Amino acid sequence: MSALKNNKINTLARVLRNESSVEFKYNGFFYEIFESANTGFIVNLYSRDDKDDDGEFIETYLVDGGFCTGSAIDAIYFML
Repeated sequence: MSALKNNKINTLARVLRNESSVEFKYNGFFYEIFESANTGFIVNLYSRDDKDDDGEFIETYLVDGGFCTGSAIDAIYFML
């Protein structure tokens, strides 16, 4: 976790709270985190950052994903 310092995690959590979504690269993977329509956050992990014509990550490269019911910072830590 040393490559992603606390200040970077706090910055990502702040963006997630303010913008309802955040994307970042860490440890060779691409993360997409956004607010769920219900409560919590959807966290998706991709092997590549390729996107389709609509600007969405290509599902073929989805490695893992999940639902986090915690806070924005919890969602950042969820798949790390």
